[in-house]
Amino acid sequence: MAFENWKADSRGSVNEDSDILETTAIAADKQMASRIDALKVRLTGVSLDGFDIAGQQQTLSGDTLIIRRAPENALAIADKLPYPTRDLENSRAEPMLQTQDPAIIRLAQRLVGSEHDARVVAERLNRWVYDSIGDRITVGVPNALQVLRSRTGDCNEHTQLFVALARSVGLPARIASGLAYVDGKFYYHAWPEVLLRDWVAVDPTFGQFPADAAHLRFVVGGLGRQTELLRLMGNLRIDVLATNAGVR
Repeated sequence: MAFENWKADSRGSVNEDSDILETTAIAADKQMASRIDALKVRLTGVSLDGFDIAGQQQTLSGDTLIIRRAPENALAIADKLPYPTRDLENSRAEPMLQTQDPAIIRLAQRLVGSEHDARVVAERLNRWVYDSIGDRITVGVPNALQVLRSRTGDCNEHTQLFVALARSVGLPARIASGLAYVDGKFYYHAWPEVLLRDWVAVDPTFGQFPADAAHLRFVVGGLGRQTELLRLMGNLRIDVLATNAGVR
């Protein structure tokens, strides 16, 4: 319904094969390198209250946000999968995350095999989703089982399927959303976080493990939380202050 209303708006036109979010992308004031291990930006134009900005690889001080790519020691964990009691909330099935569906379980078990190292499992799942799901902008509520059948989707579908596969083998995973930098612009984007030593961002849409520092997380959770991103659109300004070695 929201998509149809948006198409009818005289300010823009779009079809299902074009990137809806192109019109809401935020131009970066500086060109950045293709690999970003650390990023420092200033966020202005909106109140940051209520967003899931601080924590894990992100540090917020006033309106200044520093993001760092997860270091190697954040990926290593002694506990073997399935974790017995770690974060049950992000380990269970949900209506669009069919972790108990036989097709999801069969695929996850085939990809994981006898491996119980959480880092290895997460990396295998990330690689398979990146290699196997065709990039196509879709309209609708992302559904992990449907993505598995169609093998197509945008960042939401990649993320939904990854989270379902991870949870089905006992690896806690959750959905993060915000902005990611691509070719001079920050685009609205979704990616998973997996629980290793701490929560670590990965990106099966871009094929990044772990995700680079050009991922600015604003919310954690499904569609109910992602609607919070609407108050950023048209209002948020991002000033790039430093990258990589220049981040202090």
